[in-house]
Amino acid sequence: MAMKIKALLTKYKSQLGDSIWSITGLVLMNAVAQIAMFPWLRRAFGEIGYGDIQYLLAYINIVTMTVGYAAGLARMVTPQEERERNSGDYNLFLLAIALLGVPFVLLIRAFGGAALDVPNTVCYYLLFVAMAFRYYADVSYKITLRYRRYFLYYTVIGVGYGLGTVLAIYTGIWPLALLVGEAAGVLFAYVMEKNLHAKGLKPSPEMRRVLRCILLFCVSEGISNTILNADRIILKLAVGASAVTVYYLATLVGKTMSLITTPLNGVVIGYLMRYNGKLTKRMMHWITLGSMIAVVIFTAVCVLGGWIILCWLYPEDLESVRPFLWIGSVAQVLYFVTGLLTVILVRFAKKSYQIIINGIFGICFFGIGIPAVLFSRDLWGFAIAVAVANLIRLIVAILLGYYHVFRERRQPPTEIA
Repeated sequence: MAMKIKALLTKYKSQLGDSIWSITGLVLMNAVAQIAMFPWLRRAFGEIGYGDIQYLLAYINIVTMTVGYAAGLARMVTPQEERERNSGDYNLFLLAIALLGVPFVLLIRAFGGAALDVPNTVCYYLLFVAMAFRYYADVSYKITLRYRRYFLYYTVIGVGYGLGTVLAIYTGIWPLALLVGEAAGVLFAYVMEKNLHAKGLKPSPEMRRVLRCILLFCVSEGISNTILNADRIILKLAVGASAVTVYYLATLVGKTMSLITTPLNGVVIGYLMRYNGKLTKRMMHWITLGSMIAVVIFTAVCVLGGWIILCWLYPEDLESVRPFLWIGSVAQVLYFVTGLLTVILVRFAKKSYQIIINGIFGICFFGIGIPAVLFSRDLWGFAIAVAVANLIRLIVAILLGYYHVFRERRQPPTEIA
């Protein structure tokens, strides 16, 4: 048994090392954000002001995470010989998004229901642009597998968050706390990684096909990211900014773990692209069992971690948040476990499965969540509805995995001419 474990560790030593480097960098970045930056914002702006900040960040997160990750995924599934040739297409797409960000930010300022003066509006827009490019820049390290440099990349962002927090303290312009780190990450990636800027803004002959692929992923990622951040928007509009603060803190550890799994997903898909085998029934059995175990273990970790963080960093919110810790944690754990499973399906099955999974999730989330919060007018109805929607999402992903295995097994063998 010991020999088998040793052989397994030897076989996957490289993958484990890659995961450790990328996750360590992201943990460092989030440690600065969650230990220094966001607690300061909470103390400086109070419960309602902090709720408004999280509400405003939700709009940026939805768009920038969607377009950045979609562009990155589209590039990762592109044949290797085309990736550098098409780099200008992705930069042109992100530049167009940056221009569309101007009316987007102005609409939020006018009708969003949260105060934004001129300096905060300008920095809010610059944060929008920086985050869109930064989420895309991650792809450079996933396709080159330079995970030590990936660690440095996240370290630069974390240091930038620290410097940005100091600037925000002295100026009172809260977007600076994030802007400095996001901009530093973009600068580091585009200077150090030639594959991001090899063609500048020059379109390739395949640009139309590249854009179609990006837009396909935008649909799926848009649904997923809208749901991931919509809790803050729904609660702000239906209950109030204080409810945003309470639910955000209840799901804080779970959402942080979701962010940490992002580079892990990149490592997984990077190596799966090199695997020539098929998804088998036995593999699906192990994946399903592993998913169930992961949900139990990580939920316990999130509840314990959330309680510690509240006692340490948000003692003034402990009593109001503690009842929602377990339900908020299980919802987020179900979310990121399904995300990892979806990455596996994208590699082995149809890319449209991702849209099916997130589409059903979106219907359940809004179809159950909005009526729940409107009828209950408090957090409990909404929190339970989100957990149920995430459970349905996991079940759909597992069923699609088994459906793909069943369909592949029924395919007739290809005749050799």
